[in-house]
Amino acid sequence: MNDHPDDMAPINGLVDARRAAAMLGVSVNVFKVWANRSQEGKGGVAAAMPKPVAKMHGQIYLAAEIEEFGRLLAMSRRPPRTRERGLGAYFTPESAAQMMVSWAVRGSQDVILEPSVGDGRFAHAVHALAAANHWKSLQLHGCELDPQTAAQAVASGAVSANLLHVGDFLAEDRIPQVDAVIGNPPYVRLRELDASLRKNAVAAASDALGEAIDPAGSVWMPFVVKATKHLKADGRLALVLPLDFTYVRYARPLWDYLARLFGRLRIVRFRERVFPDILQNVLILLAEDKGKNTDYVELIARERLADLDNNLDQDGIRIPIESVIRGERIFQYALLPDETRSALALLAPYASPALNRVKFNIGYVSGNKTYFHPSDEVVREFKLPSRSLVPTAASSRSFSRQPLRTSQMDASAHLWLPRGKLTKGEHSYITRGEQDGVDMGFKCRIRKPWYVVPGVKTPDVFLTTFSDLPRLHLNDSDWTASNSVLGGFLRPDNDVEGFVDSWYTPLTLLSAEIEIHSLGGGVMVAVPREADSVLMLKSEFTSRANRRQLDAALRAGKIEDAYAIGSKSIAKLIGHDGASTLDKGIETLIAWRKAQVTPA
Repeated sequence: MNDHPDDMAPINGLVDARRAAAMLGVSVNVFKVWANRSQEGKGGVAAAMPKPVAKMHGQIYLAAEIEEFGRLLAMSRRPPRTRERGLGAYFTPESAAQMMVSWAVRGSQDVILEPSVGDGRFAHAVHALAAANHWKSLQLHGCELDPQTAAQAVASGAVSANLLHVGDFLAEDRIPQVDAVIGNPPYVRLRELDASLRKNAVAAASDALGEAIDPAGSVWMPFVVKATKHLKADGRLALVLPLDFTYVRYARPLWDYLARLFGRLRIVRFRERVFPDILQNVLILLAEDKGKNTDYVELIARERLADLDNNLDQDGIRIPIESVIRGERIFQYALLPDETRSALALLAPYASPALNRVKFNIGYVSGNKTYFHPSDEVVREFKLPSRSLVPTAASSRSFSRQPLRTSQMDASAHLWLPRGKLTKGEHSYITRGEQDGVDMGFKCRIRKPWYVVPGVKTPDVFLTTFSDLPRLHLNDSDWTASNSVLGGFLRPDNDVEGFVDSWYTPLTLLSAEIEIHSLGGGVMVAVPREADSVLMLKSEFTSRANRRQLDAALRAGKIEDAYAIGSKSIAKLIGHDGASTLDKGIETLIAWRKAQVTPA
């Protein structure tokens, strides 16, 4: 691929760790963990990691090898253990395939389409259903991108050779109209596709949606759109999709499109992993009555796949499509117990989004964290002056088991930010950076001068980004914020102490579980827009927190205890029973976010 943004483009075909991480869509910390494990000869992701080709103040990789690695990682962030996984193929368990087929296939005259055949799991389930019902005329069409996989599907009897279309489904125009489309589309990011496949994906989605697809999107979305084009009137879709479908911005046009095209939409979600061997939370989309329309989608949430008892004709919790399109985390809200939702309604007059009192932003981008956050040894070697060393929150780990205030912490990192006339040592340090190629690295080469990091600000509070639970800390020592944390800037007439009191309550923690998305492994990933949306008690309804208890809880890493300190503010407004229902809601959402139950 040769369409990287300019600030991420390979230099002479080479990339450093940060650029490689950006190409793969992971944080640089995750990439470095993979690299370290690779050097240690460990398995997992490390087994497929490309080897560095040089070292220049950090490991250097061939861009082509990183791109190939990215395509193999595809949607799960894990390396392929088979050739198929390099194509974004994650095969559906037989129980899920059988259930979806039983719902989608209604009679012997049905014509079925599986747009990404893979190992033929759905196709075999269709044949098994037909055999059980003694249907001899049921017709199954398939499409498969990979010729080798296609040949195996024919050999296994999954699809007849004359009904299998080998090539890119998104560009295929020979498939007839069908009664049902069943399958599990690939989850590969658009930017990880080669140019021709990416062009087909963009065209397939844009033509139907009437607008350009977001380049941050994934190929599953064009697959859904293209599948609808092959459905007859009253046709049905049964597709396995990533949980991202329920909240990512780029999927909102798809929700509008589906609501205008189908009379009934349902989402089936389980706490267990449908794919137990990958960190990818998924759901099942059921769409029927093509040619009609609906104003809502139904959510069916169960612990295990087996809890459905092979019955997908159940009613679910009704969720307005407009709420989904507006970007509300309504699917999370729907998981809450009824009493928790009632308590939230009672608290509504006393609460407001954090955005009313603070604006969260990502911090500065240094371009090379190792260079711009010099170690004590490097500071001594180059005699970097203290006036140029600014204490900084270089990562969310800076706040692990730390007290509330930065004034009570030892700064774990300093940003080198030259001020005034450069010293002899700083001139030498700049020369070292140029010798190591830092000046030609990510972001640096478009800055003048390259060694002065722009956008350095001092927030009033810090909020951790990658964490089990978000931690808020008061910045009373004027630390700066890197892009690995969120910096919060209070609006005028907002007292920082009062803001902290309003933040550490069960309401905020529950709202954070609703608003802030998580990775497949359960780690919460706070971004500014989501953090801004978190509900807090208004200042006039907040009691002063016990600072000693709050410090002790944060130091001990007992973050839930820190938020529980604000329970008395909640109890004053809706009573102790009401406050306890918030705790029940928090437990519910944490259980859905974290460890998935073992499939039965």
